[in-house]
Amino acid sequence: MAYGIHPSFDIIGTSGKELAGKRIVLCITGSVACVRSSEVARLLMRHGAAVYPVMTESACTLVGPDLIEWACGYKPVTTLTGAVEHVALAGNVADKADLILVCPSTANTIGKIAGGIDDTPVTTVVTTALGERIPVVIVPAMHEPMYRHPFVNENIQKLKNAGITVMMPRIEEGKAKIPENEEIYRTVLSVLSSKALLAGKRILITAGRTVEYIDPVRVITNNSSGKMGFALAQAAKDMGADVTVVYGKGSVEPDGCFNVIRVDTAEDMKNAVEKELVSDSYDMMFASSAVGDWKPVSTSKEKISTRKNKNLMLELVPTVKIIDGIKKKFPKVFLAAFRALHDLSDKELLTDGKRRMKIADADMIAINDVSKPGQGFETDTNEMLAVTKDGEVTKLGFASKYEIARRLLTIAEENICRQK
Repeated sequence: MAYGIHPSFDIIGTSGKELAGKRIVLCITGSVACVRSSEVARLLMRHGAAVYPVMTESACTLVGPDLIEWACGYKPVTTLTGAVEHVALAGNVADKADLILVCPSTANTIGKIAGGIDDTPVTTVVTTALGERIPVVIVPAMHEPMYRHPFVNENIQKLKNAGITVMMPRIEEGKAKIPENEEIYRTVLSVLSSKALLAGKRILITAGRTVEYIDPVRVITNNSSGKMGFALAQAAKDMGADVTVVYGKGSVEPDGCFNVIRVDTAEDMKNAVEKELVSDSYDMMFASSAVGDWKPVSTSKEKISTRKNKNLMLELVPTVKIIDGIKKKFPKVFLAAFRALHDLSDKELLTDGKRRMKIADADMIAINDVSKPGQGFETDTNEMLAVTKDGEVTKLGFASKYEIARRLLTIAEENICRQK
């Protein structure tokens, strides 16, 4: 019996043409969240995409391949054959995929991808795609405590370091739930539309915290981890930019993908930043580091003994304000400042941020309240207000720092384009 065009193709482009012409491979693994996969597929199709499904054996036990074929219009790949499906979908071929979406992804699949293990159709397609530099978006789905497992966290960080977009869950009723379908669609759209947004641009990023020495051993510092700075670095790299990071102290271990300049004190960071900017080759600077505000008037050359000193009195003076002199010396660079505040309303955040932006003559400022759960120091997520010099205010809702970074970079580039 001969068959014509699959009836499900009728929905393609009915809600918009944003993904028209895009070929998306939807990889489905054995999480109960795979019951959402057909909904996600059809949402992408309604916005113009062609969706090609790939399923693990475990996924097939939870949601039938026939249902996925009905949703996408294509028979899902459930095993690799002589047709070398992974190459046809994501290899060095003319009609390769524009993006791989793993939704949902189990901890097992995340671990395999992070370790380069290819024993399912999904992991083999992803490995092929990574080698071909095809963008990959992964939507983890697992029991909430599993996200706190150190090795699962390590694997997720490996994926991010490799340029993979990982959409972390929202926590509701004590349960970890994958993002809403619309958010998944918006992330896919963002990744595809911004892949080359910053091509040819040079971006300087400050990350982590500075330290000020009391003696050779002890320092004054803060809790900044460097995660926001390296989220910016990874996102900028994924969007086509050439990235340099001036890095103080932090919990992020750079993986060699960026030019990293290590520093200790605020003065060190200032000197490193100005040495880079003097080349006049940078288009943007994102000052996301948490520069310490205070330093001792004097530093002991020897470790101060607690046996000899029952009390220690320190006289502190302000450290140098790095961003305040940038625009005066380097007026051509687009300067994005960052402001971490504590326990303020959005109105108060906005007022303070605008004041700080004006003092620094920055082109943009990103403000967040570190008192709120899941925001600010040492977290993988954030929520921010982005304010530009022309008065545009954008609320960046709770998301991974990587997603926040992509949106900040997009706002900055759009602002530069408007100024031309």
